[in-house]
Amino acid sequence: MKVLIVYADGFEDVEALATRDVLIRSGIEVFDATINENDEVLSSHKLHLKGLNRLSKTNLGDFSAIILPGGSRGVNNLLNSSLVLSTVRWFYEQNKLVCAICAAPMVLSKAGLLKNKRFTCYPGCEVGLDGIYTGEEVVVLDRMITARSMLYSVPFGLAIIEKLIGKEVKERIYKQIAGLK
Repeated sequence: MKVLIVYADGFEDVEALATRDVLIRSGIEVFDATINENDEVLSSHKLHLKGLNRLSKTNLGDFSAIILPGGSRGVNNLLNSSLVLSTVRWFYEQNKLVCAICAAPMVLSKAGLLKNKRFTCYPGCEVGLDGIYTGEEVVVLDRMITARSMLYSVPFGLAIIEKLIGKEVKERIYKQIAGLK
C-alpha cells in the first residue's frame, strides 16, 4: 500500500508530519512530493525539507490515496496549482482515497469534489464551499476523509489507515502510539 502526500511551501508541519508518521507505523509506504519545480519545500514554521519528489514527475497510478496537509499559505499554493486540482480529481475519478486536513478541503471544493458531500475543515474555511460542513473532528466518506485542524492529525492518520488496511491495524497503531497494551 502506497500513499502520496503533496507538499507546497507554507504547509502545516504537524498536519503533514504527524499524519506521515502514523501511516508509516502501519506499514503504509509514504511518497512525499512537492508542487515546486525543485526537490525542496518550506513549511509554515520554516522547516526546510529536501529530497522530495516532484509531483509533476510522479506516476499517480502507483498510489491508493492522496493526502493534502493544510496551512493557509500552503493551501493557497495548492489552490493555485492546476496540477494539484487535476491530480485530486484524477484520484477521485479512479476510486482512490482523497484526504485533506484543516484548510486543505478548500482544494477539494475547488476541484469539484465536495458538492452535496459531508466534510469538515478549519472553522471559517468552509465559507463559500459547496459541501455540507459538519464541524466534526474527522469525517470519513466512501472515497474521502477530511479533518478539522492540526489537533486531529493523528485521528486523521488513523482514519486513513482504517480505510486503506483495516480496523485491526488502526487499533494496533492507536494502542502503540497511546502507550496502551
